[in-house]
Amino acid sequence: MTAACHFSQLNIEFNQTALFPPLSGTLFCQKNALVGNNGKGKSVLMRMLAQILTPTSGHIHWNIPFIHVDQLTRLTGNTLIDALGISELYQAFARINAGNGTLVDFELVEDKWHYPATWQSLLDSANLPISMETPIAYLSGGERTRLALCRAFLHPNHFLLLDEPDNHLDTEGRQWLSEKLAQHTAGSLVITHNRTLLAHMQNILELTDKGLHEYGGNYALYDEQRKFELAAIEAESERLDKHIRHEKQQQQATLQKAAQRRKQGEKVRSSGSQSLLLLDMKKNRAEKRQSNVAERHQRVIGDLHDQLQQSQDKIIHTKPQKMYLKYQGDGRKVTVFAADLHLPYGYQAPLSFTAYSGEHWHIKGHNGSGKSTLLKVLAGHIQALSGEYRISGEFCYLDQHLNLLDKSLPVAEALHHYQPAFTVEQWRTQLGMLRIRGDKSLQPLHLLSGGEQLKTTLLALTHSPTPPAVLLLDEPDNHLDLDSKQLLENLLNEYQGTLFLVSHDNVFIEQCNITHELNLSSQ
Repeated sequence: MTAACHFSQLNIEFNQTALFPPLSGTLFCQKNALVGNNGKGKSVLMRMLAQILTPTSGHIHWNIPFIHVDQLTRLTGNTLIDALGISELYQAFARINAGNGTLVDFELVEDKWHYPATWQSLLDSANLPISMETPIAYLSGGERTRLALCRAFLHPNHFLLLDEPDNHLDTEGRQWLSEKLAQHTAGSLVITHNRTLLAHMQNILELTDKGLHEYGGNYALYDEQRKFELAAIEAESERLDKHIRHEKQQQQATLQKAAQRRKQGEKVRSSGSQSLLLLDMKKNRAEKRQSNVAERHQRVIGDLHDQLQQSQDKIIHTKPQKMYLKYQGDGRKVTVFAADLHLPYGYQAPLSFTAYSGEHWHIKGHNGSGKSTLLKVLAGHIQALSGEYRISGEFCYLDQHLNLLDKSLPVAEALHHYQPAFTVEQWRTQLGMLRIRGDKSLQPLHLLSGGEQLKTTLLALTHSPTPPAVLLLDEPDNHLDLDSKQLLENLLNEYQGTLFLVSHDNVFIEQCNITHELNLSSQ
């Protein structure tokens, strides 16, 4: 297999602090994925590989050309032509087709006569507007993402560095991305938390505090190895715990024997059968021996406790976390009702539906079909054109940006502001249990990673005196790492209230105990 890139002892420092241990590895011309918890430096590593960021130390060597599609700034220019980077060629073809082609134009398009058909075929496959002169400003978020990826796929001999390319893509868009990656033989490195996409990868790299760990295979193999690692750590913890108990029993037995010997010595001393000098010598020898044994026991127990603490810390950082939203329904009753509801954007037909407590609805549809609009109408954020609707009981609406708490405040203070029944210190303790420790709880909430913001938001909801009877969630799984996704899906699976969920992640949807589906793609 061809090696596309080799990097060695790669690191970068921010404020004189290394972001991760020195990283070394080789990227082969295959489908590689880069995973890891939010905030560990995946995007920074990719930007170093793309030679956008200069590493503090280490070396990078590319054997083939590469193209990088960033998570945030994906497009340049005003039109589809500009964004695809084909302006010069497109204009040359346009002049030739109009009969105004120059010698330079013909030289430019030599051996490239098939390019216009390739461009059009790629845009058609991505379900993008037919006109190449369409302004980028007219495109939705999902369409802009697909256009940026089209530019990358126009370079079949380039290794692709893609940072969360599936964000903002609907189900069809994600399927298109998976198919195009499979056809791209030059290879790729993709940062993604989409388990459907990870299932088609050939190699998974995980970035942690300990460094870069390679799992040779797809998500199923990665997940199996992670579970095996967790089982091994838990078994080691159990072994250490048993060893500590045994050592303490030995220590207690030693103390009991010493006490028995002291009693016997006192009896002999009282009887006067041996000289006091001899007895004192024996006593001193016994006490010294006992002190040495006691010190050995204590040293062994101390070492075992240190090992156990390290093992338990590994479990805390490896084992999936769980949270529960303790809403208790009081029987089957109508919680969300809509009759002849006309949305201001997207879906044009009137919507009528009735949802009962305990039902979990998946709001399905392609980009632009009105899924987010429906949730915003139900939450009272925008007005419907006509029709009626109502929500019974407490409800909570969360969009992708998780705007439940005041994000300008430090994390613990934002929680205290939302729920003053708990002190800032009590909130800091709760945050620590979710691995948001130390200075992180003192930072403004908006500086935390997507996964950490989600955990903080869920912490607020799970400690609310009145848990919501209805949850309206608009792609809450976007930008979440795998651990945070699993935390959220476990909570939603157990949630006994009414759920309205917009998501394009099929694996995530399957885990959320969906009972009903509302499809806005079909009219």
